[in-house]
Amino acid sequence: MKVHLQATDLSASKTCSQVLCSKKLLLVALACLLVVCYFWPPWHHDIEYKVLSKSSERNLMFIKTHKCGTSSLVNAFYLFGIRRRLNYVVEQGLRNHNLFFTRRLAPPRPGTVYNMQCQHGTFRPDVEHQIMPKETSLYSTIVRSPVSQFKSAFSFFGAERRMRQKYGAISMDELIGHYLDLNPAPTEYSAPFSNALNSVAADLGWLRFSSKMPGATLKEKIDAFVKHLDNEMDFVMITDRMDESLIILKEYLGWNMTDIVYLNRMVSSKPKVPMSEETKARILKYQVIDARIYDHFNASFQRHVEKIGREKVASQVKEFKEMREAFENKCFNKNKTVKGPYNSISWEISYYGQNKNMACTFLQTRDITLTRVVTQLQLSQDYTVPIGVTHGPYLMQHTVTKIQRDYDNNEDPV
Repeated sequence: MKVHLQATDLSASKTCSQVLCSKKLLLVALACLLVVCYFWPPWHHDIEYKVLSKSSERNLMFIKTHKCGTSSLVNAFYLFGIRRRLNYVVEQGLRNHNLFFTRRLAPPRPGTVYNMQCQHGTFRPDVEHQIMPKETSLYSTIVRSPVSQFKSAFSFFGAERRMRQKYGAISMDELIGHYLDLNPAPTEYSAPFSNALNSVAADLGWLRFSSKMPGATLKEKIDAFVKHLDNEMDFVMITDRMDESLIILKEYLGWNMTDIVYLNRMVSSKPKVPMSEETKARILKYQVIDARIYDHFNASFQRHVEKIGREKVASQVKEFKEMREAFENKCFNKNKTVKGPYNSISWEISYYGQNKNMACTFLQTRDITLTRVVTQLQLSQDYTVPIGVTHGPYLMQHTVTKIQRDYDNNEDPV
C-alpha cells in the first residue's frame, strides 16, 4: 500500500512539473511574440500605399504625446476628417486609443491613401514613413513645459492619489518629493521613466532610439535624439503657445481657421496648488530628456513664426481667439457644469450645441469614442453608416450624418 501511494505521489509530482514546465514555455512563447510584434515590420500587406502628388496639402502625421493638451486637438483633427471623409491610421480591433502597430490597420478606402494619424502611439519613423510618406505628409507633434506636464501627469495617472494615501495631508512639495525619491535619479548614463517622468520622450521613440547607442552617455544620447527629432518633424507645436501653434499648422497644411477650432474638453476640477522653485528644479532634473526636447523646440518655435510672418500670426491669433470664444459661448451653457471623466469638469452643452450644431457635441466627446467612430466609418467603405454595430459608435450616427450634411451644403457654422 505504501509503495502504491509513493508511486502515486511520484506520478502526481511529475504531472505538476509537466504543467509548470508547460506554463513556463507558454510565458516564454508569449514574450517572444510580443518582441516579434514590436520589432517585426508591421505594414499591412493587403494595402497598397499610394504616394500622392506633392500638391496634396492635407496629410498630417501627428504624434500625440501624453498630457500635452492633445485631447482637444485630436477631436478637432477628427472633425476635420469626418467632414471630408478622410482616412485615418487606426486599427481594426481598436479597444482604446493607443495605436499598437500591427498588421490589422483599417485599410483606407479603395483608391485612396491615409490622410491623418493622430492617436497615441510610440513614434517609429521606419513604420510611419511607409504608411504616410514624408513627401506628401507634414510630420508634427506637441511638447509642453516639463514642470506643468509633470504636474498634469502626476495627478492624471493616479500618482498623487497614491502618495496621499501613503503619506496623508502633507504639502504638494513634500508629496512630489516622496514620489521622486521612489524613482532612480538621473546618472551619467540613464534617466528615470514613468507615466510622469520623461513620458514625452518615450512617446517620441526614445527607448528604441537610445537602445541603438550602447555605451554612450545620457548627454550624447539626448543630443543625438534631439537632432533626430529635428530632422523628422516638420513642425513641433508648443502647448504653452497653443493658438499660435494652430495658426502656424493651419498655414502649413492649407487649412481654414474654422478647421482648427477646438473646445477645452478636459479641465481639471482641482484647485491649482503652488509649488516651490526648489521642487520645480528637482522635477527638471528628473525630467532631463523631456526638458531638453522642450527647450530645443521652444527655442526654434520663433523661426516658424518668422516664416509665416510675425504680424500675420499675431493678427490671426487675435481673430482665432475671438472666433473660439464666440463658438464656445454658443456651445455651452456656462451657468451649469457637469462632471466628466478623470477628475474633470465641463460646462453643460447648450440646446444649440445639442440640436443646431453637432460640432459642439462632437468636440466634447472623448477622443477614445471618436477613434472607434472613425474606425467604423472607415471600415464601412462608403464612410457614411457604421457597419454591423448596434451600440458604441452607432450612437453617433445622427451626429456624424448631420455634420457631413451640413458641411456638404455649406451650412457648417462655427
